[in-house]
Amino acid sequence: MAGLINVGEMGSLALHLLLELAVLRGENAEGRATVRELAEKLHASPHTLQKVAGRLIMLELVDGTRGAKGGLRLAAAPEDVTMLRVIEGMEGRICANGCMFAKRVCPPEGKCVFGALTGRMERTVREYFENTTLADLRDIALR
Repeated sequence: MAGLINVGEMGSLALHLLLELAVLRGENAEGRATVRELAEKLHASPHTLQKVAGRLIMLELVDGTRGAKGGLRLAAAPEDVTMLRVIEGMEGRICANGCMFAKRVCPPEGKCVFGALTGRMERTVREYFENTTLADLRDIALR
């Protein structure tokens, strides 16, 4: 079912960046990291990660400080940041991408008998993302 619901590169990097900052926040009071440090840890382009960070700052999920002691840190408590807020903030509304089968066999004018299943799957994924916080992800990562 690859492709039914996709989280793109920006959404993925945003979640991973926020998760790293949530873990850092638990390790020290500052919980700061530079884009370069995060890019190395996430094996990502610093340029792309800077774009992600800029968007997260606009979404008020991250604070950015310039200078020698600067960097990024969480602007919100991990318990208050849901996966849905991050993904939809970065990429727009999550929705199922139509047919769940690699090869469509329904006639173009016919009604798909699996359409209701796709809608239920979308609702289930949205509910999971809405109920899963950055704190939940951090706790899983630290196990």
